[in-house]
Amino acid sequence: MEEKLGAMNSWLEAQIADCMRRREALHADDRADESDFEKIKANIYGVFRTVLASAVQQGGGDAEAIRQFFLRRAEQLPAAWNASYEKAKQHGDAGKMRIESLKLSAARKVRLKFIEIWEGRL
Repeated sequence: MEEKLGAMNSWLEAQIADCMRRREALHADDRADESDFEKIKANIYGVFRTVLASAVQQGGGDAEAIRQFFLRRAEQLPAAWNASYEKAKQHGDAGKMRIESLKLSAARKVRLKFIEIWEGRL
């Protein structure tokens, strides 16, 4: 289990670092919106890093409890972002739709990576 947790934490850290590098490069090119999008994605990876830490704390060393907690939160969090996306879509708010879409995409990526790691397909 420790190997899986380490792999997931390392992956999340790498995603955050990649987003921040891209953010800096885009900012240097005066591409503020795109730079902000990278910050949003980095924040989502950070949220899931916190979720993983909470899963470990709540799971008390039980790998299955950790898995269930993380996957449950990986469904709950995006539900709010999906609702926000739909509301923005109804109002024709393309900017908000883009932001919520970025959040949902990052969350899907995290969930898939977690499943891949947890099922031993490193």
